[in-house]
Amino acid sequence: MKLKTHEFGNPEGKIIVMLHGWGFSSAVFHSIVPCLSSRYRVILVDLPGYGLNSAIPANRTQGTMVNLEDTLPENVILFGWSLGGILALRYTIMNPSRVQALITVSSSPRFTSLPEERWPGTDPELLKKLQGILSQENVYRVIDRFLSLQAMGSPTMKNDIREIKELLKDTPLPSYYELQAGLKTLADEDLRGCLTRIACPCLHIYGQKDRLVPCQGSTIWPVNDHSLIHIFQQSSHAPFISEPDNFRKVLLDFLDKYGT
Repeated sequence: MKLKTHEFGNPEGKIIVMLHGWGFSSAVFHSIVPCLSSRYRVILVDLPGYGLNSAIPANRTQGTMVNLEDTLPENVILFGWSLGGILALRYTIMNPSRVQALITVSSSPRFTSLPEERWPGTDPELLKKLQGILSQENVYRVIDRFLSLQAMGSPTMKNDIREIKELLKDTPLPSYYELQAGLKTLADEDLRGCLTRIACPCLHIYGQKDRLVPCQGSTIWPVNDHSLIHIFQQSSHAPFISEPDNFRKVLLDFLDKYGT
């Protein structure tokens, strides 16, 4: 099923597709769009169960891949934040000829930690706890709690939370079923063994103070001339909110080199 999208910018420009994180909608990217819109055609995708696509049944990862394959044009620059980064990574692995470049933000090929492998990530028990307390009646409260976890550690934590809430104020809450499906994806997805199948240029962005996706996991990515890593020193899970000017510079520098 094809997803509805929001489109901005230059209709003749290169296409940037942006995938949001768990609990939010594509409106979270509205502060990034202005720096891109003069040169790029920007497509913001609300995942199934969110925003424009709130009526579409919740999907696990494979179903969402089918939705994206039905929706996205060829030769895109794919940008994903948090859960959206996992989906962008899987899409790139499955559709290498359709992705010109990949940008992940505060994301990881495996979101949850594996202490026995010394893999850094979110404690699986936290996701289980969120799954256990999430109900149709308390969706807002659970998302609000997760937002606080995302901003924790940032020197601008209160401002970050306030700005994200302002960006999302006119967006309907996601469905309970999609939130549960997303938590399962965060808990179960493990793409670490597939990274050598990515041939396109990549930019992987982390926040030094991120407690959900620790920047120590950045060492998993292949190191070469077109696989770049940037760590924002004063950011937690949303560096495009915490350090907006620096974030835009890093993003545009990468696009100038690989997105033309």
